[in-house]
Amino acid sequence: MTWYKSLPDESITSRKVLEKLFSRHFTASRRHPKSEASLESIIQGKDESLRAYIERLNKEAVQVSTTAHMKKFLLERGLRPRSDFAKAVGIETPATLDEFFLKAQAYIQYEEKEAAHAVRNSRQEESSKNARQDDSRRGAVKKKDDKGRDPKDYKTPAGKFREYTPPIASREHILNECANAEF
Repeated sequence: MTWYKSLPDESITSRKVLEKLFSRHFTASRRHPKSEASLESIIQGKDESLRAYIERLNKEAVQVSTTAHMKKFLLERGLRPRSDFAKAVGIETPATLDEFFLKAQAYIQYEEKEAAHAVRNSRQEESSKNARQDDSRRGAVKKKDDKGRDPKDYKTPAGKFREYTPPIASREHILNECANAEF
């Protein structure tokens, strides 16, 4: 309405003139429908999971009037080259979009299981690294202890004794210590 009121007086002489002015003014802000060409530009990224790629293409495909066959073709075409799934689809091409999604689901589950396994392995490696560092520190402490001092007798700078707790203690030991501690 603001645009309409801003038009000069008597500038609209017919409905056609109004339509032309309206279209010229609002064309830039109008959403243009997406086409199959816009779907064709969607490809799986180098480190993008199969799930993320399919979800991204499906999100755009909802806005495009296309056949299931074309959608399957575009999904296959946009797969990361030489990925396990691209090879599987190349060897045994799914006949329908539903078959494509069934096959994709199996690969998605495999990818997610592998990702979880990789995270678990990295945590275990980090834990092993920390344990080796603790062992080397304990070895250094033991060398100092060879001078006949009891490890529990370490003094703090304030001259007070502090409790010595081995770096790796069992869960039961820690729980017993907490239960017996005076607060």
